[in-house]
Amino acid sequence: MEFKKIGMRTIKTAIAVSLTIFLSQIFNLKSPFFAGIAAIIAMQSSVSESFYMGRNRMYSTILGATIALLFSLIAPENPIFIGIGIIIIIYICNLFKLKKPITLSAMVFLSIILNYEEGSRVSYALYRTLDTFFGLTIGTLINYFILPPNMEEGLIESINNMYSEFKDMVEHIIWKEESLSLDGLRKDLVSIEKNYSILKKDINLNLFKTHDCFNFEHVFELFESTYNHLSILCSIDKLPYIDENNRKSLERLFNKKIPVQIEENKNDLDLVYNYHLEKSLCKLASIKNMINAIDN
Repeated sequence: MEFKKIGMRTIKTAIAVSLTIFLSQIFNLKSPFFAGIAAIIAMQSSVSESFYMGRNRMYSTILGATIALLFSLIAPENPIFIGIGIIIIIYICNLFKLKKPITLSAMVFLSIILNYEEGSRVSYALYRTLDTFFGLTIGTLINYFILPPNMEEGLIESINNMYSEFKDMVEHIIWKEESLSLDGLRKDLVSIEKNYSILKKDINLNLFKTHDCFNFEHVFELFESTYNHLSILCSIDKLPYIDENNRKSLERLFNKKIPVQIEENKNDLDLVYNYHLEKSLCKLASIKNMINAIDN
């Protein structure tokens, strides 16, 4: 069995929960359980994600608690009114495009309206909201002050790995004459662009500063274009004749010779193939130049 290294996010989550429970006991909070859960939820892959996740959880808690208190005044524990309350919560969340908080908001609503007597619902809703806010605040602060995630560094590493994947794909096509599936490349492209969107959130919140945003966007455009050209190359079963310009570019990029091909019976397929191959190689060269510019 291979033992993996314990990640910093895991360690920070443990610190956040321990500190939250410790302070909850000192301040005699009513629901340290919910505070601890909130601290766990707040420990996201970036500080901005912690902030947005915490904000959405507070919205859902306040919404569920408010609807529960209103309906408890009308008909507490009435199944029909509980169903209407759930409809209202889902409608409001969808109205404000808050998809993820729907489940939590509905759970808060049910926990208040079903589990507590008339006189204690208001205090329970208040304590539940305050304890959640307490845990979210501690979790976010821990994520910010203790080795905050460097999204730019991770993004640069992902870009380098992606470039290597594209090179490997070209090598398989040319030297091994294999048309591999591009599904893995597509998933990696989606993942790297998702991480970039997180980095932009950090920048928008002034949590992180970088001068490479334009370069990142340009690199992603080049990756997308290269992917499209490679898709066409992979759709051609037989390796056509590679023209002299592409041959030189390939040998320069990979530093090895291409097996000699006999130039005969050239057709439109060869032209199409060499066109997309040339575009792919040009894009890869541009990506490499952009990577060097980012690294420097």
